[in-house]
Amino acid sequence: MNGLNDSYVESIIRKAISGKLKTGQAAAKLGVSKQYVNRLKKAYSEKGPSAFGHGNRGKPPKWKTDAETEGRIVELYRGKYAGFNFKHFLEKLNEDEGIRATYRNVHRILTSAGLRSPKRHKTRKEKAKHPSRPRRQCFGELLQIDASIHNWFGDSLPKATLHGAIDDATGTVMGLRFEKEETLKGYYEMMWQILNKYGIPEAFYGDNRTIFEFRRLSEKNQTVDRDVHINFKRMCQQLGIELITTSVSQAKGRIERLWGTLQSRLISELRLRGITTIDEANAYLPEFMADHNRRFALKPDMESSVFAPAPSPKEIDFYLSVEFQRTADNGSSFGFEGKRHQLIDEDGIVARIPPKTVVDIYVTRSGKRVAVFDGKLWALAEVEKRHQEPKPKPVGRPKFVPGPNHPWRKYVLKAKKD
Repeated sequence: MNGLNDSYVESIIRKAISGKLKTGQAAAKLGVSKQYVNRLKKAYSEKGPSAFGHGNRGKPPKWKTDAETEGRIVELYRGKYAGFNFKHFLEKLNEDEGIRATYRNVHRILTSAGLRSPKRHKTRKEKAKHPSRPRRQCFGELLQIDASIHNWFGDSLPKATLHGAIDDATGTVMGLRFEKEETLKGYYEMMWQILNKYGIPEAFYGDNRTIFEFRRLSEKNQTVDRDVHINFKRMCQQLGIELITTSVSQAKGRIERLWGTLQSRLISELRLRGITTIDEANAYLPEFMADHNRRFALKPDMESSVFAPAPSPKEIDFYLSVEFQRTADNGSSFGFEGKRHQLIDEDGIVARIPPKTVVDIYVTRSGKRVAVFDGKLWALAEVEKRHQEPKPKPVGRPKFVPGPNHPWRKYVLKAKKD
């Protein structure tokens, strides 16, 4: 009976009641069963023409938002939650403000008030499409890593860089860290979070930053790998992590899309909490990551996880270190951080280092300074500078100054006249 006019249905039922139409004929005209025609005949006899209308006709919708609540929603969006996208704002209404609403309802209320979501769909030019790559199968099999420089604390404050990692299989945000610039320290602090919470992943997928890889152009303008000391790469090799790099941003689209999400949601959360410094933001990031993963990440299958057990805290401190190389002089000492140092063992015995020997020095995450020489771990001891008395100026005969009648002066004057 969908789409049939009530007056037409009434005329058919009246004919069926009066006997002008058989029940089967009435059912065929209305497109319903004989049993339903009998129910309509009974309802019409009891209620009259109103029996054919919907039971909710004339009643307000059950989920209709009253005018006061609608005004409250618009007020909150223009004030406290200004700049939130509509979906994020809906979550705040349901969880923090005690206002039960649906996305369609909130969208209608806000658009009717002339408001638009910052994340609304925009008409984009058709671009060359990159073939999608299927997710990895196991949790920890591949982590995409990158950094995003942005006005995270507002347009009026300096930009900051957010370092992050996301699991390719589940979309779980594994670690986040703010720094002023994209630095090795930012990636190390992100790695520290991953090692302590999950363990050692199987592979990293990043871009061709010099933090991860160093390449130069050959004479034929072809990229050639060069074996140089890169601390992040050295750390991955020591932990058995494969480091994959690419120059195509679309190849690591999962973390690129994560930046789009965070540049909407994280910025709004930081502004809502009045966070304007890097230290305050880093303190809030664990809470944000837990909430983000609860909403968007797939639940990881820990049985198929390929994360290897994490090293001990002492070993992690050493792995996340910065390596330096110094050359020893004839006195088994070398310069480091503007001072002279020697290597000593646990008993305080100074190591004898042949001249021009290269010593590897490591500054750990905790700030401890150690060295590796001859397959052993050594501590650094500062060499005290010897106090040397200033040399006295030599005392001798005074400097000879030619007199005005000296032959040399006569020769010079004669040359000038000529």
